[in-house]
Amino acid sequence: MNGIKRFDVHQRFQHLLLLTSFIFLAVTGLPLLYRYTDWGMALINAMGGVENVRGFHRLSSFVMIFAGIYHITWALIKRPTGMIPRKKDFQDFIADLKFVFGKSSYVPKYDKFSYVQKFEYWGAFWGMVVMILTGLVLSYPEYFSPSGEWFVAFRVAHWEESILAVVFIATWHMYFSHLRKKFFPFNKSVFTGYMEVEKAKEEHPLWVEEVVKRGSGN
Repeated sequence: MNGIKRFDVHQRFQHLLLLTSFIFLAVTGLPLLYRYTDWGMALINAMGGVENVRGFHRLSSFVMIFAGIYHITWALIKRPTGMIPRKKDFQDFIADLKFVFGKSSYVPKYDKFSYVQKFEYWGAFWGMVVMILTGLVLSYPEYFSPSGEWFVAFRVAHWEESILAVVFIATWHMYFSHLRKKFFPFNKSVFTGYMEVEKAKEEHPLWVEEVVKRGSGN
């Protein structure tokens, strides 16, 4: 067995949709946010002007909305439980803190998904909800008719959440998922669907034990 199956084809496609839509949203959204700066306007002009950039941004948002609906539908059908927070996640977090600060030599063993990955998952889920709802109101005010104060509130929430998302993905997610020594330059499992056995044993030993017990790579 060269690898253990970690993601099915639907999960990989959902990730691809989310990845591409997020990149395009960031590339088009940040210049629009800073369009009153020289660099922001230069990027907008390079992409064909404000209206074109807004069009690309909205199109990318609908791809992300589709990815979200796709994922929820898949989850309702498959009913996965791996990302549901458990008591052990909190215990693992405390154990990690003790290890980092030299209070313990115990390193927690993770199941298929660690508390770090669950934190990322639910954070991304919440972020998508905020971005989609506020984005729809900002894009189609004639349908939602927000008052002046509410419109400003939605705009601020959309902008601040977008900056938070870009910073979070560029730092936390990239480091824990791809840039650590064992995965550098990127973690292939989310693209191939499989994780190398040795890496799986090191990162998710409890998951590997469960897979061996079931006698399959699924």
